[in-house]
Amino acid sequence: MRGLVLATLLAGLGIALAGSPAWGHTFPPVRTVVLQVERDEVVLLVGYRPGSGEPTQALLARAASQPKSLALKTLRSRMATDAMAPLALVLDGVTLVPTSVRSKLGTEPSGVRPMVIVLVTYRVPRGTELAVTSRDPRTTRISWADRDSGRVAISEAPTQGKWFSGVASFLLQLRSCEPDCS
Repeated sequence: MRGLVLATLLAGLGIALAGSPAWGHTFPPVRTVVLQVERDEVVLLVGYRPGSGEPTQALLARAASQPKSLALKTLRSRMATDAMAPLALVLDGVTLVPTSVRSKLGTEPSGVRPMVIVLVTYRVPRGTELAVTSRDPRTTRISWADRDSGRVAISEAPTQGKWFSGVASFLLQLRSCEPDCS
């Protein structure tokens, strides 16, 4: 499977470096964020695809310049970093630090542009306002779900399962998680 992914990425690199399509269309990067609230943690599932043209070409060229054994690891690491770079999870004004980060690499259906899915877990202690902020709101869309945790004040929250695009800060009011959030 790894060999197939590497071959696909290298083929995509060859196509990308061969020149731009005659029609000259390019597409911006796309970042899709799903925020899942649990009783004592929050999970972000972030899907990311770089912009077409030069951004993808540079990314693939960097991975292709690595020894074969490191090409996929380099690509996954760089893309996961790009996916998360503009995002922050903030609780009552304090930026939270992830407790775990996992990522998986793939390609878009056409097989030309690489994609990454990043699963990031945060421990969420007591607090009242949870925000996902993006320094790049024009390429980011956010949705959320409360997995029966009882942490989100549902009556004050935006609709679950709906996509919100172009927002720099997505806020959720939290309720107390009595008797303890530990």
